[in-house]
Amino acid sequence: MHWKDLDPKRLAAPLAGLRELDRRRFLQGSALGAAGLGLGLPRVGRAAKPTADDLRFVFVFAQGGWDVTRVYAPEFDNGSVDMEAAAEPATLGDITYVDHPDRPSVRAFFEANHHRMALVRGVLVRSIAHDICTMLAMTGTSSGFDPDWPAILAAARGDRHTLPHLVLAGPSFPGELVTSVARTGQSGQLEALLSGDIMEWNDQFVSKVPTPFENAIDRYVQRRVAAREQSTHSPVDQRLAREYAEATRAAAGLKDYRYVMDFSTSTDLGDQAAVAADALRLGLARSVTLGFAGAGGLGWDSHADNDNTQSQLFEALFQGLTSLMAQLDGTPGAGGFAGSLADQTVVVVLSEMARTPQLNATLGKDHWPYTSMMLLGPGLAHGRVIGGYDDVFGGATVDLASGGSGDTLISAEAVGAALLQLADIDPAEWVSGTGPLTAVLS
Repeated sequence: MHWKDLDPKRLAAPLAGLRELDRRRFLQGSALGAAGLGLGLPRVGRAAKPTADDLRFVFVFAQGGWDVTRVYAPEFDNGSVDMEAAAEPATLGDITYVDHPDRPSVRAFFEANHHRMALVRGVLVRSIAHDICTMLAMTGTSSGFDPDWPAILAAARGDRHTLPHLVLAGPSFPGELVTSVARTGQSGQLEALLSGDIMEWNDQFVSKVPTPFENAIDRYVQRRVAAREQSTHSPVDQRLAREYAEATRAAAGLKDYRYVMDFSTSTDLGDQAAVAADALRLGLARSVTLGFAGAGGLGWDSHADNDNTQSQLFEALFQGLTSLMAQLDGTPGAGGFAGSLADQTVVVVLSEMARTPQLNATLGKDHWPYTSMMLLGPGLAHGRVIGGYDDVFGGATVDLASGGSGDTLISAEAVGAALLQLADIDPAEWVSGTGPLTAVLS
């Protein structure tokens, strides 16, 4: 066992007498926390090739619609596409991307990670409306009632995690899997709920309950819930009582997590990356969604001044992605997995749409339904580009199984279905109308 795999209750219990701030500082002392408790045991784990059960997922969503020709689609020979001055194609292995002197973080990221990434180009989202495209990119439908890919992936192993899908920022569509999904809140609402500080956020001040009384209340509620679970008779009551009991136990366990990780985050992708790594390594979550809308949350919707706006956003995005991969690389695997967290985590970087191939009268670009996605991590066809664009910048048709020439456009749901298949989830249970893009899998 490794100290980072310990049940949070084992770490929190010996510290019950400490003030909360001191307790948090103590536990955030990394290995020192476990060493001081005598829990720094040798790590014993499985081989570094993850099984479907080992897999973890991080989704990074760029809200607003990015211009794929500024990084992912080097369309320099396509007369229908306005490319940037000073940009040029760069090739690493079989992956070609757009290099630009104003985006050194993009170049550095590709140099460091091309060996573990797959690019999917020409992904159809079937709309040019932000809300609809967001639903299509994340769920494969525009209903608004279907769960998104991270929720499905998380719920499939939901019994092993207190908050199976943790949303730090970006969109979330829980659908019928709502009990598997939680948001931290952009103002630290989840942290405040766990600590009780949210009581003091009311217009009329209400002091939070002192810890001894809070613990007594918790024990009383747990006894009542257990009694209710044992005394029900009808199948419906039994199910409701069981689910209520499970939720109560999960809530009690969740309160302990605040002593071993910090739920507070920001719009900065690096900050979100640190919380995501903690949530995954501790077993709190299986899927984490991060959002990046740029400085001030203005987003990627560059109808004017496209090149300057997109260039700054991509540079900042890839700085954050570099931080995310460093966090995953430097963190031991979760759930007894012997490799690093990066060895068992699939990272999906996407936006809901792309931008038109040509600049408009205000040097901006408008909405376009063919986008690109970047995937990194285990189980993928590393160092490969699947799909592309035709001579008018529409998506190229492919064979979904091989990735070679074919007669099928790559849809967002085909990519989502491939992720489900990677996690040993039957895509047919969640996706209709298309098969998975298995070409993106190894």
